[in-house]
Amino acid sequence: MKLKFVCLLVLVVVFSSGTALAGVTKVSVDSIGSDTVWSGTVLVEKPLKVARGATLTVKPGTEVRFKKGAGLDVEGVLKAVGRKGSPVTFTSDEPKPAKADWTGISFNEAGDGSALKFCRITYAGAVSIAVCSPPVENCEISKGDKGIVFARKSSPVIKGNVIREMTGGGLLCQMGSAPVITGNTIDRCSPDGISSGQDSEPVIKGNTFIGCESGVTLNQTETSVEDNTFKGNKDGMIIASAGGGLRLRGNRFIGNEIGVMCQQFSSPLIEKNEISHNKQGILCFRAASPVIRNNEIADNGEGISCTQLCNPRITGNSIHGNKKGVYLDLSSYALINGNNIYANKVQVELGNMSSDWENRVNKKPTRGSQAQNASLASRGKAVAQPVDDGAAIMGYVDATGNWWGDNTTSEMDGKGSDADIKGFIDYYDVPTRTYEGYTGVYVQDKIKYSGWKKSRIKDAGR
Repeated sequence: MKLKFVCLLVLVVVFSSGTALAGVTKVSVDSIGSDTVWSGTVLVEKPLKVARGATLTVKPGTEVRFKKGAGLDVEGVLKAVGRKGSPVTFTSDEPKPAKADWTGISFNEAGDGSALKFCRITYAGAVSIAVCSPPVENCEISKGDKGIVFARKSSPVIKGNVIREMTGGGLLCQMGSAPVITGNTIDRCSPDGISSGQDSEPVIKGNTFIGCESGVTLNQTETSVEDNTFKGNKDGMIIASAGGGLRLRGNRFIGNEIGVMCQQFSSPLIEKNEISHNKQGILCFRAASPVIRNNEIADNGEGISCTQLCNPRITGNSIHGNKKGVYLDLSSYALINGNNIYANKVQVELGNMSSDWENRVNKKPTRGSQAQNASLASRGKAVAQPVDDGAAIMGYVDATGNWWGDNTTSEMDGKGSDADIKGFIDYYDVPTRTYEGYTGVYVQDKIKYSGWKKSRIKDAGR
């Protein structure tokens, strides 16, 4: 009887320290302090730290399961490197798993050599990376809260992963991080596939964004977004408070509600992109003034739409097959020059665009005008801009030097430079406008198209 009792006691001690039993290795310690190798099935029962100086190696085909609230905090080295067809799996141990059942994997000043490759990570709170840069390659991260969170100047390579069905965001770039995000598929993540702010500058290249609320949201970020595909998202990209250092080049925005939304004083370069079959191709809002050049903007509801004090430079594009090629509203005096704009149901339409209104409203007493404008701006309504803008003073929108297609060009040749042209909606169609919050009626602007090109502009378009 004594011998049986001693054997049972030894078995209990081995079981609790992390040794395999019945095909499952149960880990109930707080910390791993020496080099350790996991294989088979491992059950982590509570929060676990890989201490500095220690290396945890997880072999291909290993399944690591976490009890609710458990997770892995890596200050040493974690090498979780699977193989194609034999990944390392990190997942929940709950009978009915749900997002954030376990806290996830946190690399916090982790040691060199840490890596996640060919891993499956499901139902986690997040993979977090701070003050270190372990690569994450060829992994599937799904059904959790956040995919990967980058912070405190981390700059890892994130390559070839599938990140799907995350409810707190796919990839979140914060606090000066600069990950290189390339060749990933980001599927049905909300609110953002990738978000960036707080002085972060991710490189975003060659990724595919599908079915996200917003594929990419950049706030006060200046970086390069190149050769990505945005398809079937609510918003392909949202850009806020970004300067001219932000470059969108060579991307495909197809079948989104909005392809690219620029807002809040943003002025990125949008160049050589394909923007097609969206409800709105490019939407400029609230004093956004991007440079839009050499893009293919085709078969959208609205190709380019500008509202509330937007002054973009639209040049060298091919804008065709849209219900509206360019739509301008509420003091958006875009410069539209050197484009091929043709075969749109409406080539250019002016909404509430009136230099008469600009001039008359700006003559009101300053205090009353400022208070009124602040109230209207907060509701997205009309705000008069200063009258030193040349186009506003003259009462026209500058759309000179474009090619308008054979039919419109023939009509212009026949009618001359100051006439009502089919496909243009301006003063000739709606002579006066009213503005919410302002009394009276105001003369609508015209579209100045004189100096039109007689043939297609060779280099306009993508």
